[in-house]
Order: sequence, then C-alpha cells, then structure tokens
Amino acid sequence: MRFLDDSRSLRRALGCLLVGAALASSAGVSRAEEPSATMRELADASDFRVRVTAALVLGHTRPDGAREALEAALGDGHPAVRVAVARALGALGDPAALGALQRRLGQDSSASVTAQLRVAIAELRRAADSDSHGDDARHLPPGVRYVVELGSMRNHSSVGGARGEELAQILSTAARARAQAMRGSTFVDGDESLREQAAARHIPVITLDGNVTQVSEARVGGGTQVQVHVEFAVRRGQTLKGTVSGAATTFGPGPEITDEGRRRLEEDAVQAAVQSALRGAEDGLLVAAR
Repeated sequence: MRFLDDSRSLRRALGCLLVGAALASSAGVSRAEEPSATMRELADASDFRVRVTAALVLGHTRPDGAREALEAALGDGHPAVRVAVARALGALGDPAALGALQRRLGQDSSASVTAQLRVAIAELRRAADSDSHGDDARHLPPGVRYVVELGSMRNHSSVGGARGEELAQILSTAARARAQAMRGSTFVDGDESLREQAAARHIPVITLDGNVTQVSEARVGGGTQVQVHVEFAVRRGQTLKGTVSGAATTFGPGPEITDEGRRRLEEDAVQAAVQSALRGAEDGLLVAAR
C-alpha cells in the first residue's frame, strides 16, 4: 500500500473521488415510473445500459414480480446485464431465487457474471439462514476488526463509451467478490444496520474507490495480448489513507480476434488485476483503519 503525504496529491485524489461519487449517484436513475415499465425495459430495451439500470432499479425497489422478471433476464445476451441481474436478485433477499442463480452459475462462461452469481448466492444463503432463525438482520461477527465497503468504481482508461462503462461494472463486481473474502473484516455493501453496528462498537469502516487506469492491446507471438492496470484508493471517511494497485495480462491465440474474444480477454484481465491489487491487502487495510 502506498501512503500519500503530498497534500496536493491528496487534494487531487479527493477531488476525483467526489466527482466519481457524483457520477455514480446519478447513474442509477431509471426512466421508468412504474414497475411494469421497468420490467418491460429489462426484457425488451435494445440498449444494454437501459437493461442494466432496469435490473438495478428492480433490485432496489422490490416490486411484486421483480424476482420472476430478474430470473428470466439471467439469460440476457449481454454480460453486464447478467451481472446487474444477479446483483439485483441478491439485493431482493428472496431465497426462492437460489435455484435460478445456481443453474446459471453452471452455464455462464463470463468470469464477471460468475463472480456476481457467487456473491448473490452467498447473500441469499445468509438470508435463508436468518429466516430459519427468525432473524432478518445481519450481524457483525464478534472478532471483526474493520468493515469494508465499495465507493465509486470508474474507468479512466482509453476504452470509452459503452464498453468503458462495462469495464467499470466488471471492476465493481470483481472488487465486491474479493472484499467479501477478506480475512478479519465484513463487507457492508450498503447495509445501514451493519454500519450502525460498526459505529456502536467503534469498528472502523474502510471504503475502496476503484479505477481501471489502463487497458492496452498488442500483437504478441501470433496472438493478442491485453494488459490491464487497476488502482484502489483506500479511505476512511473522507481521509485518503493510501492506494493499492495491480496489473494482469491475458493472451488469446490466433491471427485475428473477434469483439467477443477481446471482451473476454479484457474481462479476465480486469478480474486478475483486482486479485493482484487486493491479494493480501488485509494487513494494509487494518493499518489504514487506525
């Protein structure tokens, strides 16, 4: 972990965080005013970004029929939509969706979708366990030393447009899966009850703001090589405590590469770069929590 003691760097970094947070907060606004319209957007909208937003809105608002509509969308042709659908099903907290999620887990070839499916399945299993004990609330484990939450997830690489937005979502999914596996911590994921428990027990909350900083492609040895760099700003409240970064390279053989092949190489590289950045980060985050 790099700690920042340059005040100008700190001000610049915090400025980027605030701008990213503002963009992230505006990205989830649905144009649909009625649940039925949102479900139609999820099923029929030609723009995958509209379908992504519709899925997330259904997961947040939880209208009647949301689970069935989301389960049907697990087979959407775009991986970003499937990621959003799996996340929304986890947010619904209905264990009845476990079967559909588990079936999709055995079919999906996308690494980011698979990661989010696993996250959603874990969330719903916790919900089912809570229901069996007559307790709907999550509780911080007795030995937890800090809690982790995700802040803004951005793409500042040369890849722009819809694909750039998709890379930011892949970054978020990979970071969420890794944060949930960290030793000695609990992942908050917007759960206010966990935040309140952390405050009552004076347990620090660490926020990770992620950024895809570089995506490059080159022809190497008769194939295509994709390299990705990611960086996470580590903060406690609005105080920037340091940064962690990681990089990964993927390779696809053959004289030519399709758009789908390029997408998979980029996706796998983002996943691996996040693992590189956050592998063994627990000790560093514990230092940042002090």
